[in-house]
Amino acid sequence: MRIRFLLMVFLLASGIVMASCNNKQSYRPDAKIVNAFNTKYPKASKIEWKEKKGYYVAKFYDNNTETEAWFDNAGKWVMTESDIRYNALPQAIRNDFERSMYKNWKRDDIDKIERAGMQPVYVIEIEKEGQDTDLYYNENGNLVKTLNDVKKDERFNYMPVAANIWDKVRQKYPDATIIETEMERGKQEIDILQNGKAKEVIFNGNNWESTSWKVSKAEVPTVVMDALRNSDYAKYRIDEIHFFETPDNSYYHFELEQGDTDVDLSIDPTGKIIK
Repeated sequence: MRIRFLLMVFLLASGIVMASCNNKQSYRPDAKIVNAFNTKYPKASKIEWKEKKGYYVAKFYDNNTETEAWFDNAGKWVMTESDIRYNALPQAIRNDFERSMYKNWKRDDIDKIERAGMQPVYVIEIEKEGQDTDLYYNENGNLVKTLNDVKKDERFNYMPVAANIWDKVRQKYPDATIIETEMERGKQEIDILQNGKAKEVIFNGNNWESTSWKVSKAEVPTVVMDALRNSDYAKYRIDEIHFFETPDNSYYHFELEQGDTDVDLSIDPTGKIIK
């Protein structure tokens, strides 16, 4: 009797699990979403649907590549993330990576991110001595940004750029293309590429707050370097230099270090130390 009871419990539990799995596999959004997907990916196979952060996400295989495509509730495609092999990266990216300081790091996943209105982004996940880093490249081999310890679910959030903000970006940087955008501390950060230079544009609401990009020592005016040499931080090592544009002024921002001490120093183009 006890054996029969346990067998019934097992069969009931198995049925619940199988029903749950079948429901998960059989979920489909509205027909307009499915039709939009089928039009964009007619050769997709092993398709599974789910809802995620207000979007409809199809996980599938396309030419043996594991892929996720995101659609909004109107059936508009917004993003696709594909797992690709290193050899499938554009040659320009592989050339830059193999010349970089990260060339000997262990490579993990590699993703191609395509989003409506933006250039494709390629992300190389690397690891060394417990440090996880994501390298963001555009297809021309420009390293757009580097992020440390990013969770996969937080890496590829779709963040559309409002039309009025995009218009302001194009007015200020008419030949720029958008690479990446995200919300950080309530502000919209937009990574653009202008004349081969990766820049970060920040908007606070609808208002442009700043634009910054990394520069080399050779790009810094002599008067600015002289001001640094004549300051209290002349013997500090320069870690990085960024140039900032704001509505009120512009300046070179130095990240300096000496031993365990880190210092941030900003100098305007006339050589005046402003902070």
